[in-house]
Amino acid sequence: MNRTTSPSKKNKMRLPLYAAGGTVVGFLGASGINKIPSNLNWTLSVYYDYDLLFALLAASLVVMMLWNIFSLSRTPSVPPMEEDTYGESDSLISPAERSLGKAMILSGLSVIVAFTWAALALSLYASHRNMTNFPELFNLVNLIVACISIIIVVVLQTLTVKRYNRYFPDRALDLNSRNMKKDHFEKLDEGEKWIVYRAAYRSFQMMNVLLGVGMVSMVLYSVLFTFAPFPIVMLSVIWIANIGIYYRETYRASNQ
Repeated sequence: MNRTTSPSKKNKMRLPLYAAGGTVVGFLGASGINKIPSNLNWTLSVYYDYDLLFALLAASLVVMMLWNIFSLSRTPSVPPMEEDTYGESDSLISPAERSLGKAMILSGLSVIVAFTWAALALSLYASHRNMTNFPELFNLVNLIVACISIIIVVVLQTLTVKRYNRYFPDRALDLNSRNMKKDHFEKLDEGEKWIVYRAAYRSFQMMNVLLGVGMVSMVLYSVLFTFAPFPIVMLSVIWIANIGIYYRETYRASNQ
């Protein structure tokens, strides 16, 4: 009984927080809060517009790539013999497999950061290149370096996946397959599939929270700075799609 009633209790406890958040947002909108002074610099820049933002992205990408390379260096290119894999440790995961897991995570995060850097650089260059006093050289170099970083992280991810396939040939990842993740999931045993199910549900729950926070943040941005309908609409579409996919899969599973 406790397991069935605890989720509803948690939802009831969250309702006052949601109400308080809505009250704060409504009060800010209704009270006609003053706009942030226009002379303040919100572009995360030192010399050029958004140069500090791009520097942070580049620095984080370099750190993750170096960490990825370090994790791969601690993983032997040839898997050790079974009796030498775990040594005297009682852990079910060997040190080499643990380092390889970190490398897989870092390679995926590096790809996301690299594409984010390139998307921001391309958007800034395309939207401001016709403006006067636009630092075209800086933004062009920034865009080129971002594209080069994508090539580097993709190559590094390919090397990481190949190392993974050597260690786990029975559940190897096929980079040339369109259904790579689906095929990899089918190769997992029941325990590993249960872990994936649990992680996916936790991710689904966290996405609902993050989308709600993002919606409130965009409303506050519109109140404090300028009306921005497109991000709010996109967040709502993603939120609806996230909930809709969950209920669709639940309905399909219940009818099997």
